[in-house]
Amino acid sequence: MKAAKSFLTHRPVAVSMVFLAAVVFGLLSYQGLPVTLMPELSYPTLTVRTEYPGAAPEEVENDISRRIEEQLGVVGGLRRMSSISRAGVSDVVLEFAWDTAMSDAVQETLEKLDLVLLPDSAERPLILRFDPGLDPVLELSLSGEDERFEGEEGLRRLRRLAELQVKRALEPIDGVAAVRVRGGLEEEIHVLLDAQALQRSRLSVQQVIDRLGQENINVAGGTLKEGRTEYMVRTVNEYVNLDQIRATVVATVEGREVRVGDLAEVRRSHRDREILTRTDGGESVQLDVYKEADANMVALADRVRERVGELDLERERARARGETVERPRNLLQRLTGGSGGSGGGRSPSLGGATLSTDLYRSEGAVLTVVSDRSEFIEGSIAEVRNTAILGGLLAVIVLYLFLRNLVTTLFVAVSIPISLLITFAPLSAASVSLNIMSLGGLALGIGMLVDSSIVVLESIFRCREEGDDLVASAIRGAKEVRSAVIASILTSIAVFLPMVFVEGIAGQAFGDLGLAVVISLLASMAVALAFIPMLASRRGWTLPERGGAAARLRRYAAWEAFRRDAAALLGWARSRNPLIGWPGLVPALAFISVRLVVGSVLELVAKVILILLAGLAFLIVRLIGPVLVKSFTWLSRGPLIVVRRLLEWLSGVYPALLDRSLRFPVAVVVVVAVTLWSSWWLLGRLDSELLPEVRQGEFTIEVSLPVGTPLSETERTLAAVESAILEEERHIDRLLVTYGYDVTNTQRSDEGEHTARFKVLLGPVQATVEDEVVERLRRRFESIPDASSRVSRPVLFSFKTPIEVEVHGEDLDRLQEYGDRVRDLMAAMPELADVETTLKRGAPEVQIVYDRAILNRYDLQTSVVAQMVRNQIEGFEATLYNLRDRRIPIVVRLAEEDRRSTDQLNGLVVNPGGERPIPLHAVADVAVGEGPSEVRRIDGKRVAVIEANLGAASLGGAVERIEEVLANGIEWPADMSFLVGGQSQEWQRSSASLWLALGLSVFLVYVIMAAQFESLLHPLVIMFSIPLAFFGTLVTLYLLDVNLSIVVFLGMIMLAGIVVNNAIVLVDYINRLRARGLPRRRAIVGAGLVRLRPILMTTATTTLGLLPMALGLGQGAEIRTPMALAVIGGLVASTVLTLIVVPTIYEIFERLREALSFSRERIARPATANAEAAGPAGAVAPQVSRP
Repeated sequence: MKAAKSFLTHRPVAVSMVFLAAVVFGLLSYQGLPVTLMPELSYPTLTVRTEYPGAAPEEVENDISRRIEEQLGVVGGLRRMSSISRAGVSDVVLEFAWDTAMSDAVQETLEKLDLVLLPDSAERPLILRFDPGLDPVLELSLSGEDERFEGEEGLRRLRRLAELQVKRALEPIDGVAAVRVRGGLEEEIHVLLDAQALQRSRLSVQQVIDRLGQENINVAGGTLKEGRTEYMVRTVNEYVNLDQIRATVVATVEGREVRVGDLAEVRRSHRDREILTRTDGGESVQLDVYKEADANMVALADRVRERVGELDLERERARARGETVERPRNLLQRLTGGSGGSGGGRSPSLGGATLSTDLYRSEGAVLTVVSDRSEFIEGSIAEVRNTAILGGLLAVIVLYLFLRNLVTTLFVAVSIPISLLITFAPLSAASVSLNIMSLGGLALGIGMLVDSSIVVLESIFRCREEGDDLVASAIRGAKEVRSAVIASILTSIAVFLPMVFVEGIAGQAFGDLGLAVVISLLASMAVALAFIPMLASRRGWTLPERGGAAARLRRYAAWEAFRRDAAALLGWARSRNPLIGWPGLVPALAFISVRLVVGSVLELVAKVILILLAGLAFLIVRLIGPVLVKSFTWLSRGPLIVVRRLLEWLSGVYPALLDRSLRFPVAVVVVVAVTLWSSWWLLGRLDSELLPEVRQGEFTIEVSLPVGTPLSETERTLAAVESAILEEERHIDRLLVTYGYDVTNTQRSDEGEHTARFKVLLGPVQATVEDEVVERLRRRFESIPDASSRVSRPVLFSFKTPIEVEVHGEDLDRLQEYGDRVRDLMAAMPELADVETTLKRGAPEVQIVYDRAILNRYDLQTSVVAQMVRNQIEGFEATLYNLRDRRIPIVVRLAEEDRRSTDQLNGLVVNPGGERPIPLHAVADVAVGEGPSEVRRIDGKRVAVIEANLGAASLGGAVERIEEVLANGIEWPADMSFLVGGQSQEWQRSSASLWLALGLSVFLVYVIMAAQFESLLHPLVIMFSIPLAFFGTLVTLYLLDVNLSIVVFLGMIMLAGIVVNNAIVLVDYINRLRARGLPRRRAIVGAGLVRLRPILMTTATTTLGLLPMALGLGQGAEIRTPMALAVIGGLVASTVLTLIVVPTIYEIFERLREALSFSRERIARPATANAEAAGPAGAVAPQVSRP
């Protein structure tokens, strides 16, 4: 240990280089850390999507979803499995534990899927490495600006551009899970058959389909060698125009060739519209970019933006090849998307790039990034970074006000940047990203980083005042407080160890924060015990003199340095022009600079200018430096006087108050008891939530009209509202509207042509303004007859809504009945808003029930007839039509006028080519009915999920109310049950483990202190500061109406390790004074007076370091503020009470110990007296002989 002390004080260069190397590595690590909003709070997911065309939801459930679930239920690491069976598609979503290796999970899932036996008509299952129900990372809008993008042909061109160029360019990007294209028109070749012509020719739709597929082929025929040449043989017989399709011979009937053109109209068209997208009032094509489950959102967004920018560079490559390319008339408007048909003249977009329509040449299309979630992340991280910096500055200012010495303040302040920079290297090694929690941990601990340095430096200066020299005071001062500093750091660190027992989102969120705090505190301990003593032992660290001969000498030296640099420059100039003198120095510089630029000698210019600037800077620093120091000292004189007088007043009042408390300890005990009871009372009156809702400046309103409303009517009904929003809502920056539905989207259970989604992106506004906009829009949609709406915001984890009530049951009819009853009860509760159920009645459907006996009589099969009906109504993709760089489906079906009504459906011929036509109604019952919109399963059981947002209540209060209402308001049969899940279930899971972690943290703090003090009693005295801190936290939360949440728990757990530090230093110094021979009462009062200033300093630095975070300014403040308030409230209350309560409890415990010792001595004293009277052990009493 002596060698280490000698090394620290006698090898300053070596110590400095060690810390410099650590800082450099930390700085490099910081630059390479990924940036995210939060640690990954959504469970890693895989989605198995299987398309089953033409199947109803129940068929999809039985034939697809159940079979896949049976195989995938045993995949390793699986936490939860759910499935959504909708018409024609099955999605099985697998949620895994956070530590699951997703590459292994994907491989195991693929192996299990190979064992699943699916119907022949089902497509091969696809594995999506994302949950399609979550929000995309980026949303791009592709729109046209001239007449070529108007009408159906223009929308087909936009869709083609989006799929063939933009989507193909973005999908290979690392981290992109999928790019989904929505809107526009998907091109198809339609062969629209005439039902009467088919019947006259006795041909079926299937024959036309088969014939087109047989004729449209390219087939390899092998190789042919002729002489020295080898030829490849190919049959090239694909259609090259629509006339060839029309001329295709389907069959020969009665000696006459029947061609496709005789039976049908062949034309270029588009797939039936199910979705329509608009951006700021103009129709567009939207592209949603989804990230893989483990991808970095900010890095992914940067890569996507970079690739979008590269797409515009293709135009330059085309020009380099000599092709004629016309540039946009207004490139700035193209880049910002601020003009044109779809732009609507609204504010500039978040980013974008101009994109050609036909790969390189066509103008008039604009690709714009309209929504980028990474921007909010970067803004939030910047805010955390700024609050940390501001907090550090405030902490340094407080230090200066207490220490009243600039150099001493800098001694302590240097520990902040050094500790922070050292922290980043271990964080990088642990694969921790820069997010709100990790940076929030650093911001929370930024005031704590100087605590150890304050204690060490204060001890060193006290030793100086006692007569030690620089080196001796540095060694003895650090030695005297070393154990207390280590104990305080260990207690702060120990509170994070129990986090391994925390489950759910809380454990995941707390990991980064805890690791950041632990590493930064260890770094600060190293700085306090190694770097600070080294600095304090150096001679010459004093304020520079500000007058006399020394000052004049320094100013003269500065002037000489500047003059030498300027003379050297002048001499170099004169070597080129002897006429140049001192007055011509400036024009000479300009002349020389021009000559050098022209001559491409830029390096020499830079050297010359740097020489001049270096000399000038040296002169300014030497001349103005003392003035700045003097000005700073003068400006800070007022605050210094205030702080000095405050400390003087406290130094006079505190000993008297403490002495009175020691004389009347019962009053202090009563205060402690009232405080503990008040804490329990306040805890029961605080509302709870999982995580505070983060306002990201955007929200979505989902609107539903009556089921069965066609797309055109939905657009007509809501278009007026869309226009009114664009015209009247001045706070809205962008408006993205989607009419209809996308079959690949699972966000809504009842999506269809009767639904619409209004995504609103706001400009920079306050949260209150956002709430006002939401309420205004909610009222607008409520005024629409037969329309229902709900509001949703981007979320940070898997559960999209705070409340999710799962109703379990196997019978779909009863499940829907009880789901509707639960929805009605919840909708009547003021605590909830936007109540919806996932199990709704689907769109009206025509149900065909075949009579098998009649089919057998006509020698027909059910599957053949059902396929025939499908081919005539929905159509069938016969083959693909190659048109340059794309392949267009050729769809065969009946003409629209032959499939408009159920009467026409009843009259469909099911035996084409037969002697007597048999209509459909002769072999089947055709009726109009309703089916479920979807069938949802969770962990193998059918459920109806009723979702709701919070209204006039917190999460905890709403859950209690729901459980009470559902238990008493519905009589549940034996085969039906309900479960309140969603965020509430995760909160219950997390809060239970957080209470356990809090208790274990307090226990570990006691264990460490007991080991440090080698006493069971004194740590117990120190532990009284923890409930006092919790009282301050609960009072702060109650007064400021802050809910109890995961982030508040994190602050309280941190608080348990922070607040004991002051008590540790106080009790440790009491023991030291008693060891020097002072009476107990004088030692307590003396220690309190000596440690008063360091305790106030550490509390003030930590509190003011957290103040910027507690103010709730900037993006993402909803997460940071409750944590900071919890720590500030607890720390302030604990400090005020600790200065009185801890010394008093110490006195009480010492009295009790003395009383117990006295009792033991008094009990032992008679026994000792009897033993002494009995004489030495083993002695035999003398025998007295009687006469």
